[in-house]
Amino acid sequence: MIRSRKIAGVTAGAAFAAALLAGCSAAAANETPEVLKLGVPPGEADAEYLDMLEPLAGIIEEATGIPVELTETGDYLGIVEAMRSDLIDMAIFSPFPAVLAQKVADVELIAAATGAPYSSLIICSTASGVEELSDIDDETVAFVDPGSTSGNFIPKLVLKEAGVDLDSLNETYAGGHDTAAIAVMQGSADCAGVASQLWDYMVEAGALDESLVTKVAESDPIPISTVVVGREGLSEEIYQQVSAVFVGSSDPEVLQVMGGATEVIDPADADWTIFEDAAKELGVNLEDVE
Repeated sequence: MIRSRKIAGVTAGAAFAAALLAGCSAAAANETPEVLKLGVPPGEADAEYLDMLEPLAGIIEEATGIPVELTETGDYLGIVEAMRSDLIDMAIFSPFPAVLAQKVADVELIAAATGAPYSSLIICSTASGVEELSDIDDETVAFVDPGSTSGNFIPKLVLKEAGVDLDSLNETYAGGHDTAAIAVMQGSADCAGVASQLWDYMVEAGALDESLVTKVAESDPIPISTVVVGREGLSEEIYQQVSAVFVGSSDPEVLQVMGGATEVIDPADADWTIFEDAAKELGVNLEDVE
């Protein structure tokens, strides 16, 4: 039985500080919970998105024989803290917060999706006059979430590599890819960093007016799109059951729920170089996150 609930939102700053300062998780080792609480990516935890995630939750439920409960959170780093506090058992992450979660919360990386058509866009309002990245100076730029890969870290890397002074930007966080794009269309932000899939979806749905918003830049393809993680203390059997159903699967339903991946691999075999490079370039020392 797949259920849905929402835990109290935790701000990214508070969650990250708590994660850095808190002690080790008190979770019992080799635990098999009566219900597996599956964390939903922030900023996308609406009814339609939850409906899209139900097949993924169903796959996990069938693999483990344990009821799965979809659990909404306020932001990616809030998911990390929720996992440390045993409020969430498993989660669907984008790659960068998965790396942070592994460092901070000792989570288990279970499966990594590759090959999805996935990149970051820098979009700007046509009224802003920004036609290329070199035009960006002190504009208001909406990012998605401090822990977002395609909505924060990769867009910032694209901007910095283009010579944009990140410190000069009027930076905001919109809380979701869709709200960041809408902020640009409505004029409350000049530009935004969002996932490429969001653009296609919103244009097709008529939610984004291309006469008001334009693509200015696109990142290289992001090699890992979705990561399934489990909190510290879950039984090894659960990790193995979930890994077995995802890793190496050719089932179209499995690939689709993993973001349209062409392959799901063991995270140990994934190429994390772009995320390590982004962390280094942006001054995020992963080795200090412990």
